[in-house]
Amino acid sequence: MLGLFRGARRRRIVNDFVAVGATRARSAIPYDPLDAATFRRLRGYGVIVDDGHGRYHLDATRLGLLRGAVRRRAAAVAGATGLLASAAAAMTVFALAE
Repeated sequence: MLGLFRGARRRRIVNDFVAVGATRARSAIPYDPLDAATFRRLRGYGVIVDDGHGRYHLDATRLGLLRGAVRRRAAAVAGATGLLASAAAAMTVFALAE
């Protein structure tokens, strides 16, 4: 559930940059985030780039890499959850059969 909230906060910040066209270094903007923690994380991932003068822009390539990593992690969790659910169902069937 926490991942859903993180995704929404991440999308809000990304949408702010896309809406004003700050997707290249020459179009960097000053930005005062409402969610400083998510903004810091995006900067840490290299998705938001600081030009050294307090102006920021979105790096679309890094955003794509981050989204790919998030999707792979979600697929792994879903796969593991499905495997656990299948194992639990099989144990229940075997227990009922005894």
